[in-house]
Order: sequence, then C-alpha cells, then structure tokens
Amino acid sequence: MRAIELPEVGAPLRATRREAPEPGPGEVRVRIDACGVCGSDVFLQKGGFGDKVPYPVIPGHEAAGVVDALGDAVDGLAAGDQVALYYITTPPGDPWAARGRPNISPAVTRMGVDVDGAFAEYVLRPPEALIKPPAPVPPAVLAVLTDAVATPLHGLKRVARLAAGETLVVLGVGGLGSNAVQLGKAFGARVIAVTRSEAKLRLARELGADETVAAQDGDPVAAVKGLTDGHGPDVVVQCVGSAAADEQAIAMGGPGGRVVLIGSSLDHFRARAVDILWRELAVLGSRGFVPDDIRDAIDLLLDGTLTVNHLVEGVRPLAEANEALEDLKAGRVFRSVLVP
Repeated sequence: MRAIELPEVGAPLRATRREAPEPGPGEVRVRIDACGVCGSDVFLQKGGFGDKVPYPVIPGHEAAGVVDALGDAVDGLAAGDQVALYYITTPPGDPWAARGRPNISPAVTRMGVDVDGAFAEYVLRPPEALIKPPAPVPPAVLAVLTDAVATPLHGLKRVARLAAGETLVVLGVGGLGSNAVQLGKAFGARVIAVTRSEAKLRLARELGADETVAAQDGDPVAAVKGLTDGHGPDVVVQCVGSAAADEQAIAMGGPGGRVVLIGSSLDHFRARAVDILWRELAVLGSRGFVPDDIRDAIDLLLDGTLTVNHLVEGVRPLAEANEALEDLKAGRVFRSVLVP
C-alpha cells in the first residue's frame, strides 16, 4: 500500500510503500477514504510526544473509511460499512477505560503516534474503535468530525460542563476553536470569540458568536472583562498552542469559572495561586475525546446543528502531505484533509 511516514523528529514527511496489513483475530482492516491533518501532526513532527515514538511512523489519527476485511471473532461489522475511526486503544480491563475515560489512561496506544496511522491506504483497528454513522456522511466530513469537532465537544460538554445561559469565551478561532463557537451556541451559551485574524472573526460571527474581540487591538483580557460586567466569563476554552494564551485564559476567567486548556504547548506558563483561589477558578486540561464525543458530533452534523464546510476546503491527495502540513502551519487552512 501507499503511505506517508515521518522518519524522525523534525524531518519532512516522505512517501513509502508498505505491505497492506492483514487483520488478525479481533482486528478490522479499514480502507482509508480521508484523513485530517491537524495540529497534533505538527506536534508529532516537532517531537512533542516524547522519545517513545517508533520512528519511522505513519501519522494520521483523524480518519474515516470503509471496512475492508475482518479477522476472526469480529461481530457487528461487515465489509463495506462506513466507519469513523477512534485513535486510542487501551489494554483489556483498563480502569480508566472502564470509567469511560480511555483518553486519559496511562496505557493508551495512539494510532498515528504509538502505532502506524491513517496517512495510508489501509489501517488495522479493533472493532470497538470503529463507529458506524447512522446515515452516510461524506468521507472528508466524517474524518474531521472525529477530532476537529469531537475535541472541543469533549472539552465543553464533559470537562467544562457548559450549561445553557452561561457565557463562553473561545480563545483562538482555528480548526478547534471555530467548532467550539458552534458547539457553545448549540449548548445554549452566550459566545465571545477572541482571535487575531479579521477573516476568522468574520467566520466566528457566521458560526454564531454573539460578540468578537480582535486580539491584536489592545488588551483582549480587558476587552473580555468589558463584555462581562467586569467579572469575566463562566467558561474559557483555550484552543491556541501558546503559553501566553494560557495565561490570558486564566486572567479572563470569572469567579467560579472554568478555564479549559485544549491547545497544546510545550512551553511553561505562569500563574499565581491567589489569582486562582480568590476566584475559585478551575483550570482544567482536556485531552482529545472519547468515542461518544464522535457519536455526538455525527448526530449534531446529521441534524443540521453543525457545519464543517470551513474544515474541508483544503482537500489534497496523499502525496501532498507535506504541503498539507505547511498549509496548516501557515494558517492558510483550518484543516487539511488527505485523500488516498
């Protein structure tokens, strides 16, 4: 099969050929129809996942495809089924997975990081990592639902527990933050979007933001406070990979508020305990998503609540994986999608 691999930290991606994997007992081979390229792939290239990544590795974790072949002892799936892929697996009996939180298990195995991923024509997955949509979904759309939508959905619904009538600030309107804006409105919140780009501010308004703040014009923390009676919002979701943005998010949070960090950065940020405890502010990490987040995202798309048109404008063939990464780094697209 054709595939794209990352040979080592800091290296460009390169085309390769591998033997198409054969499914063993309890495994499913999926023919990949589309795979999103996201900030985590940039993070992988920078070495952000540490020194245990088995280079050369095939990236790709935001994927959709069709069941191609089944190993023994696989029930509930048939060749030809459309599926969204969940990128995490855990060992049998994993206690975090048993509590519905496989994403935070110390024993996770991540497709596209710890094992080969979906920048390829085929990939093997266990049946529990495959989600059949209740109705057909265009492959590129289904792919981006599995991360670009599922990640902010997880942060807002399961981590922040955003409630109708609350005020939400979305810091950064990119591939994740744009969908946090939509989801915040879907959950009944008042949404304030903060970003630097005028084009992204326009998009935020199109996606339902009640107010927008141009981050390059003055102090965004003061602007947010000014829109919230001087107190700050109930929830801030921070979608930028920046320590400075982490500090801004914490400064914005209102009394009793929740600050949810989704954007990944390797840099340290500074915070004072008194600034957190005096407001009883909760600073929360949100790591990826769980399978039910993908199911929720599919349902919200199918019922017309969400649009992902802005995420699927940068579709490229698999051979242009490096160009897709560069598009993302340069901010030319919200998401690139590779199609084998």
